[in-house]
Amino acid sequence: MEIFVKGTTEDAQDIIDFADMVFSKNSGPLDFAGLIPKLYGDGAETQQYHYMVKENGKIKAMVCVLPVTCNVAGIELKVGCVGTVSVHPRSRGKGYMQKLMNMALEDMKSQGCSLSVLGGQRQRYEFFGYEPAGIKFEFTLTSDNIRHKYKGLDSSGIHFEPLLDDSPHLDDAYQLYQQGIVNGARTKEQFATILRTWQTQPLVILENGKFAGYVALSKDGGAVREIEMIDPALLPVVSKALAAEKNLDELHFTVPPYDLGKIALLGDVCDWYRTSYEYNYHIMDYSSVIEAFLRCKAQNIMLQDGRIVLGIEDSDIVEIVVQNNQVIVNKYDPDHSDIQAQVSLTKREATALLFSPLSEYTNWKQAARQSNLPSGWLPLPLYIPPLDIC
Repeated sequence: MEIFVKGTTEDAQDIIDFADMVFSKNSGPLDFAGLIPKLYGDGAETQQYHYMVKENGKIKAMVCVLPVTCNVAGIELKVGCVGTVSVHPRSRGKGYMQKLMNMALEDMKSQGCSLSVLGGQRQRYEFFGYEPAGIKFEFTLTSDNIRHKYKGLDSSGIHFEPLLDDSPHLDDAYQLYQQGIVNGARTKEQFATILRTWQTQPLVILENGKFAGYVALSKDGGAVREIEMIDPALLPVVSKALAAEKNLDELHFTVPPYDLGKIALLGDVCDWYRTSYEYNYHIMDYSSVIEAFLRCKAQNIMLQDGRIVLGIEDSDIVEIVVQNNQVIVNKYDPDHSDIQAQVSLTKREATALLFSPLSEYTNWKQAARQSNLPSGWLPLPLYIPPLDIC
C-alpha cells in the first residue's frame, strides 16, 4: 500500500539513508549528512520539509522543500528551495515524483512563497512551471593572471583561518553578510553550517591579524562560492594570497549580477568568464519578485523613468512604475480591475523576458519595447546565493 506523507522526527534516519542510497547509485558513495549539514547534519530537524511516498512503511520517493526568507533590497521574499529529488530505482515510472512535486507546489503557494528554485535538467521540471532564469557571472582567475597582473601586490599581510561555529570572528562575518543587497536567509546560529553546504570550507580573511571578510571555498578545488570583504577593493590581494596559501592554479568565482564591484575587478584580469542562467525558477508572485529585484538594480544604476503594465497568464496584472529611481509595483486582479495590460505574456514568456540573461534576444522584448518599456530595466538581477538553496 502506498501513502503520501510529510516527514516526521521518526523518519530522520530513513530520510538520510534513502538520499544516500539513491544518489550513490549514480555518483558513487555519498554522505548527505556531510554534504548538506543544514538539512541532514546533527540536530538539523528538517524532516517536516520532506514530501515522501511510502510503500509498506518504506520510502520510495522523496522531495525536499526548504523554506528560506530572503531580504532583497528591503523586500522580504519567501523562497521554496527544492532539492533531494529522488525515486527508488525499482519505483520509477509510477508517477510518484509528479504527485510529490504537485503536492509541494500547492503547499508553497498556500504558504505564500513568492518563488521556488531548483537545479536539474530543464525539460524535467518545465512540466511543473520551472524555467531557466536568474543570472550569474563566472570568472576563472589563473596563476598566470595573478603572476602578471598582481605581481606588484604585497599579499603577505593576508591570512586565512577556519570559520567555525565558535569562531571569535563569527559575529563580524555574519554582520558583513547581513549588509549585502540580498541577505536574511541565515541566522547567526546557522551561518557557519550553511557555508559548509556541498563540502564548502568557510574561511575568515585576516588583514594584518584583523577581520577583513570571509570566503567560502570548495574543499576539492578553487571554487569560490561566496566572498565578502569590508573593503571590496581587497579582492585582488585576497585572491593572490588565497591561491598561494591553498596552492591553487586557478580560482573560480561565481558572482551575482548586482555585485558590480567584483564583476569589474575580476573582468579586468581573468583569463575566462561567462554569463549564464542560475537555476530553474517558478515565479509565483511576479509583483513582489519584480519589485525586489528592480529595486536591487536601482541601487546600482539610475533607472530611466517610465511605466509599463504586464498581463501574465493565470496571474495578476502587474504595473511597474519608476520615477526618480524610486520603484513602485502594483498588482491588480484582472477580473476586478479596469487596468489594461500593455503586453500580455505567458508565464514562460514572462520569466524569459524579466529574469533571463537572454532577455535581450527574446521575441517578447520587441513587443515590450513597442509598449514603451524603458531601456535598461531588464533583465532583472534575479539571484539566490547557491549556499542557501538545497
